[in-house]
Parts: sequence; C-alpha cells; structure tokens
Amino acid sequence: MLYNDELHNFDKFVSDWNLDTEYVLFGASKECIQFIRTIDLLLGENVLKIKYIVDHDVKNQTTLNNINEISSFYHQSKNIEIKRENIQLIHIDDFEITPNTQVIITTDVYKQKYKEFLEKNGVKWTWYKNIASIWPYKHKNIVHIFQSDVLVTEKCSLNCSHCNMFMPHYEFPIHRELDTIISDIDSYFKIVDYVSVFHLVGGEPFLYPNIENVIKHILENYITKIDKLIITTNGTILPKDSIIQLLKDNDVILSVSDYSDKLEFVKSKITKVLDVYKNNTINHYVRNEIEWYDFGDLRVKKNLPTEELINHFDSCTAPFRGLNDGQFYYCHLNTSAVRTKLFPLSENDYVDINTISKEELLKFDLGYTDLGYITFCDNCNGCNTGIKIPVSYEKQGIRDFPKELKSKTLI
Repeated sequence: MLYNDELHNFDKFVSDWNLDTEYVLFGASKECIQFIRTIDLLLGENVLKIKYIVDHDVKNQTTLNNINEISSFYHQSKNIEIKRENIQLIHIDDFEITPNTQVIITTDVYKQKYKEFLEKNGVKWTWYKNIASIWPYKHKNIVHIFQSDVLVTEKCSLNCSHCNMFMPHYEFPIHRELDTIISDIDSYFKIVDYVSVFHLVGGEPFLYPNIENVIKHILENYITKIDKLIITTNGTILPKDSIIQLLKDNDVILSVSDYSDKLEFVKSKITKVLDVYKNNTINHYVRNEIEWYDFGDLRVKKNLPTEELINHFDSCTAPFRGLNDGQFYYCHLNTSAVRTKLFPLSENDYVDINTISKEELLKFDLGYTDLGYITFCDNCNGCNTGIKIPVSYEKQGIRDFPKELKSKTLI
C-alpha cells in the first residue's frame, strides 16, 4: 500500500488501538493462535484483552481453556504454554454489532471475506499483523516480524512445474554459500528482536551440504529470538544421523510435504523418512493431499493498471518475507523469482537489512512500499486474493508457456 503518514502513523495507531480496549477476534485459525501466543510472550499474558473469537465455521458456542484448541492446523515447537482461560468461540451469526466494537481479523485465508462483512456493517477493524508489529515496538521497543524465510539451496529432489519457488526455472541450480547465509541471519537478528516463524526452505533443504551448520548456528545464537523454527522438506531425503540427533534434541519443527498420492516414485522414500522421524520422536507434521493453486508464471507479466496492482497487493496475505544476500524482500516468491535470473531486481521490492532503521523495517514489513505494491505482483496471483486456479504437483518440469503469449515480450 502507499504509505500515508496520517493513516499509518504508529503513534496514531496505538491511540486508536489501545491496550485498554476489549477486542473481538475474527478467525479461529492457526494465525489466531500464533498471534495471541506472540503478543502474550512479548507483552505479557492477557495484555491483549479478548471479548470472544468469531468464526463462520463453528457449530455451537464453545468455551476453550487452551489456545491450541482454537485450530487443529497449529503446530507448536517450544514447550512454552500460554495460559488463557474461558476463551469464548462463537458463530458469525451470533456476533453482536455495536458502534464501539473493534475487531482484529486473525486469519489469512478469510481476511477478505471478513473485511467485506465488517465494512458492510460499519465495524472498525484492523489486521492482526498490524497489532503484532506495532504494539511490541511502541510499548516495549521490540522489533517483531511475523515470518521470514531463508532459501538455503536452489537444488531440489523434485521438479514440480507449479512450484511457488520456481525450481524448474533454475537453469543451473546452486547451493548458497554458507558464509552468505550466516551473514544474512546475523544481520537479520541485529535488528530483529523476535520472529514468530523463522523458516528454512529450498529447493530441498536436506540436499544442502551445510544445513547442519545453519541449524546449529541458529540454535546456538538466536533460538531465544524465535518462537517457531521450521524446515520445510518434501520428505524424499533422509538427513544424516548427526542431523537427526540435532533435530531430536532441539526446538525445530519439520513440515513434510507428502506428494506420494500423485508421485508414486517417491512413496517408499517418504515412508522410510517418516518412520525415522517417528522413531526418533522428531517434532514434525505431514501435509498430504495438498491443494495447490497456481501463483502464476514468473515469465508472464499481466500489465495491470497501478490501482489494480495496489488493490491486488493489499488483498494478498503472503506471510513470507525473504532474506537473501543482505536484502529483506517483502515476498519470498519474489526472492526466488529474482534468483532464477528470469525476473528483474527492483529496489522497490526489498530493503537493505544492514542499513534500514527499525521503524522503517516494520513499515516495509507491513506493506508500505514506494509504489504501493511490489513489482512481482504483476506476475503473481497472490495468496488468498480470490484467484484460485487449481494445479497439480504431479506435473514435473518447466510449465507450458501460454500459446497466446509466445510471440509477445514479457518481463
């Protein structure tokens, strides 16, 4: 979004959204749990006053005494329990609209749906990420980022045509230099005090020969600044024994994307790897029967008008910031698109992690860019924007180029 000092002034925000107000949360999601957990960890238990949580997918009014019961999709790494009792969960039809009600939308998937509902009914709302970034900074001088991703390797054991990291488009995929990754992580944590989700990705991270060094460096130096350290893997590569032990002994979550329902040739590999994880009580969860949607072709520019690009950007809930070569990207898909060398680098789309100020970093993280969008938005369908084109991970190799565009200049 285009930055407006009056609308996006942090002092004004904490005046309008203050600690004394009792808030209604819209969205019983994994983001809701992480949001409550993060605020309680950073500002203190029950500083965030919750009247109740509203969701459209609740059968009956429910009282919860554990925030982890809000959504079955949440996965916790650290054994730090958040004590919240008598959390009321109600259906959206039972939501009482009053003039002074203030709502925090706490879901990515249904953000647009709830936004439209609240605006139609004249209810004041904000997104959970605004609270999660601005409150810690203004009340405790804590720089908090919700999620950041680090690509450790361009190499992968699969070659999915519609991979959101665009793996088939790397002509000569490489492993990133260990020193560069370590430098990026060190620079990041010099300015960032806390991150809710720190995410190592590829390619396939367990193909990276120095992955153990990266994990150790994070655990030894920064794990107290991280709530959830996650590694996403496709489950086809069995880590060596020393890595298995490292994962077993520490607060690391493995997110395993199991594609064996459509890729028969990986089934035996994934079964073997998952058995090792289970036998070693490694904290992991398996994502199978995954729904993939097309993010778009990084080679194809839509040439949207500026106003449409800003609206498209504002509706996107992409959670993943990207950390790469000293640059902090708003969108990690953009990071990978640039690394393929098929998409141009734009200074609008990232900030220098070594020179940016704390407040400017937070404003960039909240989407205040020079153009009001990032340039990659013109090539991407976005996250939860309403554009849902189902695709399959069954297809391998570079995706087919649209016939009608073969004769046109693209990027």
